[in-house]
Amino acid sequence: MNREDWLNEIAKRMAPRFEALGHPLPPYRIAIGFTSRGKRSAVIGECWDARASADKHHEILIRPDQAEPMSVAATLAHELAHAAVGLKEGHKGKFATVVLALGLQRPLTATTAGQAFIDWVQPILDDIGPLPHGRLSWPSERRAVPAPAPGDDGEAHREEDGGERDSDGDSDGEGASSAPPKQSTRLRKVECTDCGYTVRVTQKWLDVGKPHCPQHGPMEEAD
Repeated sequence: MNREDWLNEIAKRMAPRFEALGHPLPPYRIAIGFTSRGKRSAVIGECWDARASADKHHEILIRPDQAEPMSVAATLAHELAHAAVGLKEGHKGKFATVVLALGLQRPLTATTAGQAFIDWVQPILDDIGPLPHGRLSWPSERRAVPAPAPGDDGEAHREEDGGERDSDGDSDGEGASSAPPKQSTRLRKVECTDCGYTVRVTQKWLDVGKPHCPQHGPMEEAD
């Protein structure tokens, strides 16, 4: 069983409850993956309307840094409820009726499993077994942070570089991937060797071409 099998099995076992509430589940797919707002967003789950799918399936995504089984199951139930009642309901109306009946708690824009939900889902989790997924960590922004703020718990979502860089510029720490590294915004000093006229530009524009001194032409990097 892979992680999508696990998610689909959870959904399959939740389906009778949705039907009993008068909102049977429509065709859907579930996957672990980034939501449309990407890795920098706080959104941990998302449901796409079937009209966005070429074969008319609701597409449900669970963000890959979510790995605690009960929390993932609660997020899945939340997104399945969106699919069952229709996205036009938002987090009110029929959606609120369904998720509260499932045992999720307010605020309904978040996903918190109440005791009723835990009592219902825990036997399912015990029967299916562990979620075959490891939590994916990444830095929100690649920028240096000199020291943790008071009370900082060191979570991977802090906006800092997730690992040390080796000599060729690749990150080999937490959050490393094959994605191109973010361009540094450090300004480079460029000066005219004839008169000392100086400007500072980013590496992005140096790659395009060196600035020109108004009197003496092309300038040279000074640091």
